[in-house]
Parts: sequence; C-alpha cells; structure tokens
Amino acid sequence: MSELDLAAGFPAADEAQWLGLVEKVLAGRDFKRALVSRTRDGLEIMPLYGQHEPGRHVRPDAGRWAVFQRVDHPDLDEANRLARADIEGGADGLELVLPGAPGANGFGVAPQSLDDMERLLDGIDLTRVKLRLDAGYESRPALVLAMALVEKLGLGPDAIDVVGQSDPANGLLADGRLAGPYDRISAWGVDLGYYLKTNGLRVAPYVTDGRAVHAGGGSEVQELAYSVADALEHLRMFEAGGISLEDARTYVTFSLAADADQFVTIAKFRALRLLWNRVQEACGMAPAPARVHAETAWRMMTRRDPWVNLLRTTVATTAAALGGADSITVMPFTAARGLPDAFARRIARNTQLVLMEEANLFRVGDPAAGSGYVETLTAAMAEAAWKEFQTIEAEGGIVKSLIDGAFQARMTDVRDRRDRDVATRKEPLTGISEYPFLAELPVSTLDAPTWEVEHSGVALEPPSADHGERYRALVAAARNGATLADMVATGGGPWVRTQAIPKMRLAEPFERLRDTSDAVLQATGRRPQVFLATLGRVADFTARASFARNAFEAGGIEAVGGIAFDGLDDMIATYRESGAEVACICGTDDAYGEQGKAVAEALKAASAKGVYLAGRPGDREADLRAAGIDAFIYAGCDILAELTAAHERLGLTGDVRK
Repeated sequence: MSELDLAAGFPAADEAQWLGLVEKVLAGRDFKRALVSRTRDGLEIMPLYGQHEPGRHVRPDAGRWAVFQRVDHPDLDEANRLARADIEGGADGLELVLPGAPGANGFGVAPQSLDDMERLLDGIDLTRVKLRLDAGYESRPALVLAMALVEKLGLGPDAIDVVGQSDPANGLLADGRLAGPYDRISAWGVDLGYYLKTNGLRVAPYVTDGRAVHAGGGSEVQELAYSVADALEHLRMFEAGGISLEDARTYVTFSLAADADQFVTIAKFRALRLLWNRVQEACGMAPAPARVHAETAWRMMTRRDPWVNLLRTTVATTAAALGGADSITVMPFTAARGLPDAFARRIARNTQLVLMEEANLFRVGDPAAGSGYVETLTAAMAEAAWKEFQTIEAEGGIVKSLIDGAFQARMTDVRDRRDRDVATRKEPLTGISEYPFLAELPVSTLDAPTWEVEHSGVALEPPSADHGERYRALVAAARNGATLADMVATGGGPWVRTQAIPKMRLAEPFERLRDTSDAVLQATGRRPQVFLATLGRVADFTARASFARNAFEAGGIEAVGGIAFDGLDDMIATYRESGAEVACICGTDDAYGEQGKAVAEALKAASAKGVYLAGRPGDREADLRAAGIDAFIYAGCDILAELTAAHERLGLTGDVRK
C-alpha cells in the first residue's frame, strides 16, 4: 500500500513566511517579548523550531532503565519487608537512604553493623538486585558494611552492582561541612580505589550528586556544571594517587534531579553526556558512556494536594527516561507529608513500570534525536554549563569554590529569583498557589519516628591509606563486629566548614500559611475568611471574583460571599452576617470608578480589618487608598506578601518567610 502524502498539492512554506504571518498578528509588538520564553539560565525557548540534525546524547543503546525504590524506614525488619515487596513488585534496585543523607527528608534506615546490614537485606538476591547507598557522611562506613556483607555471603566480586553516594563536595554544599581536611579525605578515596581494583569489585564509590544543587534552588546549568566539575575532581584525586584515568572513571557515576519541566529535563540529561564526553576527551581518553541516575525532584514536591505530585513525578520520570537515564528513583507522592506507606511506594514503582512496559519508552534509544527544540536546547545548555564549569575551574575546582563560598553565591542569586517568581506566581504551583483546595482529604503515611545516627563509636586504628590497606582493615573490622559509628569516629577531624545551601521545596511558604489556617480551623471551627464584595451582574464580576478566591485560598483564607447583591446595603448586611474580617472588592474597572470608593468606605465603617481590590488600580490608586483600600491583588503582584500581610491583619501569628 502506497503512503499518502498529505502535503501534496500545497506549496512549501518556510520560516520567513511564518514570521511574516506572525508579525501581522503581533501588530507591532516585540516578537521576543511576546513569544520567546527563557529558562532560569536565560536560555531562549523559541516558539518554533525546524528539523535538526539528530545527535546521540543518551545511553548508547535502547533498553530498559533500572527501576529503583527508596528504602528509608527506620525499623530494619519493616524496611526489609517493604524492600522485598518492592523487588517482588518489579523494582530492579534498592536505594538505601540513611539518616542525615542528602535525600533522607527526615527519615532513614540505619544499619549499624554487619549483622544489621544482613538483616536489612535478608532474602534479597544481591546478584540480581542493584544497590545504591545514599548515606551522606556515613557513605564510606556504609559501603564498608556492604562490602563486608558481600564477602561474608561469598558472592563473586563481579556479580554485584553497588553505587555509593560518597561525595565530599555534596557535604560542603548541602551541609556546609566536610568531615576532615580534603587531602586526607582524598587519600582515603584513593585507598578505596585500590581496594576495589585489587578485589575486582564492581562498585562505584563516588556519585557526583547534582540533586543538592537542584534541591537548593539552583539552575539546570549550575547543576550540570557542578556535576562535571565534581567528577573531574574525582578523576584528579585518583590520578594523583597513581590510579589510571581509565580505571578512575569507572568509580564515578552521576545523579541528577528530574522535575516537571519536561523538555528542560530531557535536555539536561542529554547535555550531561555531552559535557562528560568533552571532559574525557580533554583528559586524552576515548569517551565512555556516563552512568546517570535520576531521582524525581524534592524541590517540586508538595504537602498540600499531594495527588498532584503524581502528575509531577510522571512527567519527570518520562523526561528522565527520554533523556537517557540509566536508572530512576521516583519519590512517592506523599514523601513531603511523612514516611510513605506501601500504597505510595507501589504507585511510585508502577509509575516507572507503566511508562516502560505500556508506553514502551525504553524501546527507542533516543526519541528526542532530531527534534529542533530538544537538540537546540541540549546544545545551548551544554555550552552554558561548560562556561560555568570553566568559572569553577578558575576558582580552583569545585571543592575550593565551595569552601570559599563562590559557587553558593551564584546559586543564592538564582534561588532568590526563583523565590520571587513563586511569590508572584510567575512560577505557579498547581494545588498550592494556583487552584488550592481547602477541603482536601488526608492521605496516609507510616507512623515512624525520625532517627539520626549518634556518632558515639569507638575509633578504630586502621593503617594509613596505602593501596587499599586501610579499607581492607575496615572491612575485616566490620566482619569482626565494628559498627558504623566506630568507623565514623575513626575519621578524625578537624571538620572543614563553609556556607550551606539547604534544600527547599517551592511550596513551603504557602504551606506555612495553610498550616496557620488549619490551626485556626481546629481551634475555632472555621477558617479565616475573606468576603468577596462583588459589584454588578454575575457576568461582570465572575472573572475577578474567581481570581480573588484562588489568590486568598492559596493562603488558607476561605472566600465567602461572591454573589450578586441588591445594592450596597444588602452587601454590607451580608458582610456583617458572614463574620469575615477582611473583604475584597471584585468587579469591572468601570464599576470601580463608579462604586469603588463608596464600597470601600462602607466596608471600613463595618469594621473590616483589611479591604482589598481585585485588579490594578491605575490612576485611581490615590483616591481608592484614601477611601480605605489597603492593597490591590492582580496577576503578577507579590501574592505571598499580600497573603502574609492579610494574616497579620487577621491577627494570625508567624512569619512564613522564615
């Protein structure tokens, strides 16, 4: 059967013709201001792209990515039960999250000894299940326990697949501290490299963890530049210790955050491979594929209306998969509310399985190849990240840059701009700053205590770092009963300290307002309320009344009123009956000119603690304020500041910006 050419008979169109038609529609407005958007790094997103020469920036071949599941329940037996259910349900790997790790989020499983590690992984075939250790400052001791378990079980060294989360730069960025002088920590890292090589262990002990940049509010370019600079730092460390670069790169893997900005996430993962190839070439090596793990972003998760998190994580997972991630961990949708239960874990796992097995996302090696949008954005992101990487190198490398606070200063600038965009709803949050739902139903989480490791062990006396002897002694000590705390105590000091960039969630400022509203509801039986003083017919005020309802309820202030009133007296009587203490006037600009002053004066006379007007005041602002209008809410205003002020007018305590 021949193919039907739907374009046959139509003249070919080119970009110039399209631009000509666009200019007519714009009628003199600036093309870039009207139609070109920008990423947080200022990279342009054009409205139209042509076909692009396809690149190859993902995994070398099509195939399944590894489905990982977090293991973070504090009780070892319960953590084991949940982990076995995850494996039976289709997970390929387990991510053991210890308390205090960058990804712990208040919880974590804490195996303190070899016996604990064996108990945690009882019944799990480590020759078929991949392991990731997210342990923060306990990364090396946790890795020692894992290696001791492998030795005890008599597993072949090449039959396991273990990735450690040891990353000194990550400790400096996320926590503002390093467990000892960097030269000493580097010597331990080299010793570990020799131990792994001598024993033939398939273990990658270093993860350049870009998640901390993302969780701290940084940009995509900063996350990429940090990751590549950190990876290069590891290569230098191993090379200085006498380990070949070809061996060293097998000890280094990458972890990036995947968020709901789908195309930016796809481009970010593809750009990382471009950057890493460029670094390897600069080191005189033929590029080998990067090993890249994705975790759906903590920054985008919300406690309020958590069901929307299912949409966010699905988009993020899709983007990571299409961007070529080798493995993915999906954050359960209730993670910001507490420790996820079996249902939330199953949904997280099945998000990946459905996308893989039913949407068949793994069957094409690089689905975005040739897309003008994605290829252009990938290249632009890689070039911008390379420039930031060169800046980091000029500062002495990522560790020196972090100790001096230079990288954090650039991150803070981006974070502050991001905060402003969230406050003004330029970056809207569904279910939080947009379309809030005050009557949301509760979701279940597990009743488990938070737990942090107490570093009160007895310091061991292993030999100095020398060609694997230190780690050989530590593994032997673990086999003989040494605990994780003992090995942490062995690290010594002194600690190196610098500025930390703590993790954030974009929704937190609005959620704190909502928490205050919930407390008022629990104490009094009703939420703080705003009365919608509407002017004219329903058709006249509906748009602005809906806008005002949405805006105030984002701060937990329930909107009442909002009906057509039979004159000013009827409105004021209804306001008094409502019990609301603040009001918002909603209507057309013409209605504001005719009735705005009188309504504001009447509401103030009725003891309104605050009177708002929905819309920009224009040249009437002075008169309206003189009549009693306290503030104006409109698209683009700092709604977080206005809601905070409204809470203060209502006598509600707490500064949500802290």
